Parts: sequence; structure tokens; C-alpha cells
Amino acid sequence: MKKLEIFIAKGGWGLLLAVLLFTACKKDDHFKGGSPTNAQTDLTTYDYLKANPLFDTLISLIDKAGLKETVNSNVTFMAPTDYSIKQFLKARTKELQLELNDENVQYTLDSLKTPELRDSLMAYIFDGKIQRSDLSLEQQLYKNKMGEDFSIRLKKSDDYGGILSAGVQYMYVAKIINGLDPDPLPDNFLDDDKDRESVLQTSGIITKTGILHVLGNKHTFYWR
Repeated sequence: MKKLEIFIAKGGWGLLLAVLLFTACKKDDHFKGGSPTNAQTDLTTYDYLKANPLFDTLISLIDKAGLKETVNSNVTFMAPTDYSIKQFLKARTKELQLELNDENVQYTLDSLKTPELRDSLMAYIFDGKIQRSDLSLEQQLYKNKMGEDFSIRLKKSDDYGGILSAGVQYMYVAKIINGLDPDPLPDNFLDDDKDRESVLQTSGIITKTGILHVLGNKHTFYWR
């Protein structure tokens, strides 16, 4: 009986390793947390987001700003999640409370004026299709719809604890502040000059109209 248990345990680990190796080697442009999934959808970018409750607030902001057609054009959309927007509102609330010396003041979605909101959302939209297959470990520069400079690249990670010697690659996007950061970053580099970098939790979704990437939940709306 004990020999059978040992065989099953070894077989289980062998199967897990085989699955992980297959996952690491499979060619696919759509990754969730480093693992490939189906990249293609028959939905438009807007409808894909609308079908997922993770983007309820984002969809309401897109509607308020009148950007549905823009999101559904031939563009790459780096979509912030509702968590990112919530962090932005929380940060703005703290700023207002300090400025007005009033802890009861709240910054809400209604506080976002349409021109400011439109510019904030346009900062996440890039003309054309930016796919994982276009990227490498080297930083590549792009401009968003607001004419702001961004760096987009892949970064190697060992999230699987060394089981996969080749590691996995995550997609990162950074808003460039006062020029591209040197790599490696000097210890005395000023915080105010550091590029604002965020990881993509899902990348390479090919929608009916364009390309969709989803920023990690720790990202704060409008690259704050």
C-alpha cells in the first residue's frame, strides 16, 4: 500500500511538472499571470469589458467621457480595473481632506469632470495594435493618445519557484517621467523622476476591434 502511495505521489508531481512545462513552452500571445489562455474573442473591446464585473466602474467612466467609439477603434487599450479607480478616488479624497482641513470631504466619481476624465482615459489608449509578440526584454517607447511617452517591455520572473528554469515573462508598462529611467536604477535616483511602472495582470486579448491588456489591481488610475 505504501509503495502505491509513493508511486501516486511521484506520478502526481511528474504530471504537474509536465503541465507547467507545456504551459511555459506553448506559443500564445494572451497571458494571465504568466499562463497562456485563449487570446481571441468575437466581442468588441468595449463589450468584452462590459461583460466582466471587474470593469463596471470603468465602463461607466467610458460612457460618461463619450469614448466608446474610441475604445472600439483600431487601438490598444491598457485597461485599469475598478480597483485601480477606487485607489485613485481614495488618494484624491486624502488630498482634499488635507487641503481643506475637513475629514468629511469625499472625492467621488461625480467629482470627475468630463474633460479631465476624458484625458485620464485617453492616457490608457495607444494607436494601433501593441501585442506581446512585438515586445522583448528591452524597453520600447510608445506614445499614448495624449502624446505622453511610455515604455513597454517584458520582464522575466521566477514566480514558479524555480520549477521552470526558463522562468515566465510578465508585461510591464511605464509612464516616463523626465526621461527614460536608467537601467539599473542608481540608489540615489530621485523618486519624483522615477517612471511610474505597472505590471499587466492579463495581456494580449485580441478583440473584434483592437488589442486589450489589463493592468494589475495595484495600479492607481491615471498613473498616480
